[in-house]
Amino acid sequence: MTQTVRVRHALPLLLLLATAAGAQPAVIAGTVRDADGAPLPGANVYLSGTARGAASGADGRFEIAGVPPGAYRLVGSMLGFAPDAHDLRLGPGERRAVDLTLAPVALDLGGVAVEAARDDRWRRHLERFTTTLLGESANADSTRILNPEVLAFHSRWGTLTATASAPLVIENRALGYRLTYDLTEFSASDIRVSYDGDERFEPLTPTDRAEADRWAEARARAYRGSLSHLLQALLSRTAEDEAFSGTHLMTDPNGVRIPFRVSLDGFLERDADGWGTLRFRGQLDVVYAGESEAPEYLTSEWFREHRRRPDTIQRSGLLLDGLTARIDPQGTPEDPDAIMVMGYMAFERLADRVPEEYRPPPDL
Repeated sequence: MTQTVRVRHALPLLLLLATAAGAQPAVIAGTVRDADGAPLPGANVYLSGTARGAASGADGRFEIAGVPPGAYRLVGSMLGFAPDAHDLRLGPGERRAVDLTLAPVALDLGGVAVEAARDDRWRRHLERFTTTLLGESANADSTRILNPEVLAFHSRWGTLTATASAPLVIENRALGYRLTYDLTEFSASDIRVSYDGDERFEPLTPTDRAEADRWAEARARAYRGSLSHLLQALLSRTAEDEAFSGTHLMTDPNGVRIPFRVSLDGFLERDADGWGTLRFRGQLDVVYAGESEAPEYLTSEWFREHRRRPDTIQRSGLLLDGLTARIDPQGTPEDPDAIMVMGYMAFERLADRVPEEYRPPPDL
């Protein structure tokens, strides 16, 4: 049975011609308050999946400037409060006012920490959760959750669910980021994984030039062949030039799946404002020839073939929840649930992710 991952997240040609022909960046400003209307200073306000964010001031006010037009989720987060999120579609030069309200939640981290230290079952659940969320790649080996004690697990009929009483703090020493991750949903079974959350990236400070160079190269590798890379290439109609190719699988009236070799550049219609519509029926198989498979892929739960050596190409599958998916000028799906991935893109997880605004330097 096919396993799928629901993804949220997520520009060549000179940043897609400066984002639709020189479009002016947007600004988001507002106030973070508690349920009684009092301002909350020090709240973490960020655009999910990016390194763009700010902290609220003493009066609860915040401002995030220089935001390219597109689709975003604005999240307000603070220890002791439930996150508040707003989905936004920002136009060129727009100044959007958004007020966030954070409701208090009860915290009992000490009790959870004691239970975690004594409960072997909790540890097994944590291992499965970590592998599912962070992945099984070499990058995941250098990534860890710094505060696992905030997690609680429930297992029923082979399905593991998880909740977090506070934002997860994740340190990725492979790519050089610290992530604040607000977990909103997690469910994992033998046939399907579904998780949702909002993350803010903060670059770590390298210890020396050698580490900085390693991080730069690792970030470029993580980007190449990703869903974000593919969608940006489709927007700029450079998918084939950037080593992507595709096969469209259609089902005939007898239920037989028929493959058609296709040009990927024809599957996304780009509007004059830089937005695009990805449109297809059935399944779209994507091959990326710019990077080899990681050796860890062959031993992962997502690998279903019988071979011992990694391939020189990466194979993935795409499904649409419906017939279309709207893609913003940055290559991010407007609806985070619109696209499901299989194969190699499903193997890559949070430890292999770079911020949505990341673009590889020309020399990498």
